[in-house]
Amino acid sequence: MSNPLPGLETLGIMHPHWHSTSPAVQQKLISLYLLSLASTSPDGVTSPTSPTAVTTFESELHYTRSPHDVAAVLRWGLRHLKLEGDSFGKESGDWTWYSTFTEAERAGSYPRDAFSNSLIPQLPTAHADLLLATLDIISSLSTRSEANGSSGSKLSKFFGLWLLTSEQSTEGDDWSALYDRWDRAGRILEHLFLARIRFVSVVFKISCHF
Repeated sequence: MSNPLPGLETLGIMHPHWHSTSPAVQQKLISLYLLSLASTSPDGVTSPTSPTAVTTFESELHYTRSPHDVAAVLRWGLRHLKLEGDSFGKESGDWTWYSTFTEAERAGSYPRDAFSNSLIPQLPTAHADLLLATLDIISSLSTRSEANGSSGSKLSKFFGLWLLTSEQSTEGDDWSALYDRWDRAGRILEHLFLARIRFVSVVFKISCHF
């Protein structure tokens, strides 16, 4: 099978502190990325800047020698993510949307289209787009997990806390509380990943048994 995205089969692609990564290259990529998002309007509202800045960033991504550097920038972006609103989902509270989703899924005997019909309507457009983009990345990497060592379960655990919470920790958290929060967010994202696969299996008429 051909590999349409170079780097997906790179061993340890999502492992931090890989020996071939370059902090200097990562900092340059991050700076170019931020420049590509810089405001060009006098009111300070973030908006796409000139095509030149975007092209420069994309060109630098294309010619970066190590996929580990690109992966490091992705991890940096997730760590610095600021969700639109006070929490993930339309309702307040980090897990309210998930409880509603799981209840609807259970009541419907776990239909394959639950992801589309029961989850997506609960999310603001920006959150839904972010979730879909992240799940696409997880799916692309996990399909080549034998080569890169990044399974869907491992990536879900890795991304969950950064993606699905507005605050990774709360005041007064001890190690146990932080770990429980990390573990729950990872398990939730893994559930959503599998729910997305079930939905995709409907679209492409693929046999699915989980």
